[in-house]
Amino acid sequence: MYVKIIDRTNDNTLYRQLQATEEKVILSYPEKERDSNGILKKYKFLGYYGVYPFKAYDTNYNYSLPFLKGYSSKIIQGYDGDFSHYGAFSAKTIDFDMKVGDTITAARDGIVVRVTQKHNKQGTSEKFRDYGNYVILYHEDNTFSQYVHLKQNGSLVKVGDSVKANQPIALSGFTGWTTVPHLHFGVYIPTKTGLASIPIMIDSIQGKTLKRGDLISKK
Repeated sequence: MYVKIIDRTNDNTLYRQLQATEEKVILSYPEKERDSNGILKKYKFLGYYGVYPFKAYDTNYNYSLPFLKGYSSKIIQGYDGDFSHYGAFSAKTIDFDMKVGDTITAARDGIVVRVTQKHNKQGTSEKFRDYGNYVILYHEDNTFSQYVHLKQNGSLVKVGDSVKANQPIALSGFTGWTTVPHLHFGVYIPTKTGLASIPIMIDSIQGKTLKRGDLISKK
């Protein structure tokens, strides 16, 4: 995780890397100036996943399809989809048609860094976005993968678990901002403004070529 510190008086920005379980001084003041309210008025602190300085990631990595071998799924929405795949965070993501309760698998080896599975609410407007259950994995090249719209209490992993590609990690659901049950899947890199989705290779297919209506099977 890294912290972005913005000086509200001049918009100058600092970045500080934090390690797990680490206590670290990111700003220091003379004792007479140590007023927490004053500091928060002057500085804005934002925390983001990832490692800073940002490092190059493996642009040629071939991700596995995020479901079991023998499973077939239709693409509901591809890159830059007009329903919800816009903006840096969502533009390069893919929606796979999946029934509620179907098994979702890890697309790559990684470590579980976030699990949200408490929600049981779904709707067709953006106000339901935060009700989508999800799992996030961190990968060795400082990328992340996210698996969204999971079934309530449908995570099969917990934060801190190490997982292998193709390992079951969750059950598909119908939560959050969506019109039909499906899996929303994306891979991300950390940036100075948070995570941004990136184009990937998946099952030896360029993700950008997958379009609504395409049927894809995991052999």
